[in-house]
Amino acid sequence: MQTKHELIPEPIGLDVDALARPLNWSDLFGNDHPVELEIGMGKGTFLTEQAKARPETDFFGIEWARWFWRYASDRLRRNGCTNARTVRAEANYFLTEFVPADSISVLHIYFPDPWPKARHHKRRLIQEKFVPVMHRVLAPGGRVQIVTDHKGYWEENVEPVIRAASGFEVVDYNRPGSAGAGEFVGTNFERKYAREGRPFYAIAAVKR
Repeated sequence: MQTKHELIPEPIGLDVDALARPLNWSDLFGNDHPVELEIGMGKGTFLTEQAKARPETDFFGIEWARWFWRYASDRLRRNGCTNARTVRAEANYFLTEFVPADSISVLHIYFPDPWPKARHHKRRLIQEKFVPVMHRVLAPGGRVQIVTDHKGYWEENVEPVIRAASGFEVVDYNRPGSAGAGEFVGTNFERKYAREGRPFYAIAAVKR
């Protein structure tokens, strides 16, 4: 992938090997603002727009693909998003090893990899074993929001898992303020898929 400028992830992008276990959000951000976390931030469109619009909230992004992590981190830096941090890590591992219990106000999961081949379904993020991970990191009353364009993933995993999730109550999905007319989130992936005419599926739940 090409870009017209040098990608500089620091100081937004953090080295996972240098982080404390568990993290202390107050130390990391220098305040006690609520923390929202996005899994799979891609190019950082959602995270950047939210961080710019809501300085009273801290945002943390996780991305496994190195180029996307560098691009998103650089984008946040260039936009002056001092209330955002990112890390390149596998989501389940990071949430389990680094994120303190009861510390996340909103968990954003938009267009996760659907792993469409049957032999790869075990790699899907949203499945029953991920429910306790979400429940542990979310604060009481904390919310998880999920959007996918993949009907199979929605029908086989996302909707049944979230509706049956112990310790959660399904609620109305909250469309972020940065989303455009007719959009669920306003990410690069969503805009690309919308041009292709794909349907979207969204669900939200709060921790009881």
